[in-house]
Amino acid sequence: MTNKPNAPRTRSRQTGISLIEVLVSVFVLAFGILGIAAMQAGALRNIQGAMEQSTAVFLTHSILDAMRASMQADTNHPSALVIRQGYVTGGFICQNPTVADTLVANDLNRWLQNIRDNLNGGMADDNACGSIVCDAGDPNLCTASVRWNNSRSLGGETQQVVETRSRL
Repeated sequence: MTNKPNAPRTRSRQTGISLIEVLVSVFVLAFGILGIAAMQAGALRNIQGAMEQSTAVFLTHSILDAMRASMQADTNHPSALVIRQGYVTGGFICQNPTVADTLVANDLNRWLQNIRDNLNGGMADDNACGSIVCDAGDPNLCTASVRWNNSRSLGGETQQVVETRSRL
């Protein structure tokens, strides 16, 4: 057999990958990893917000339990037990209201300190506040509220409020 000088040559098959293909695959992989990292960061922010909301619910229940523990008979309402009026804040308070020389003042100061320590990521600011309001017609029906800044969560509000209404 002789080679014909004018016969077309067949191209050999490529056996490997080019540098451009490697660069494209690395870029796609890096873009996917960055997307996963962004989703993880968002999930962590939302977990923090959910934990703060659970903590706020716990804090409202804790002050209502403290109020129940310190109930006393009121001479103006002999048929009902009412709370000591020192618990009622009348609105949101963010700083310790009184010198802690009574049980009620100690409870309020400890409650407000726990709100500041456990909400807003522990930042010392006036966004984490508490409120206790009792119904004028029924002094045993009270609402404990906690307010804090939840803007760090995705779609979180700057003034998040949790309220718990309970009969003492």
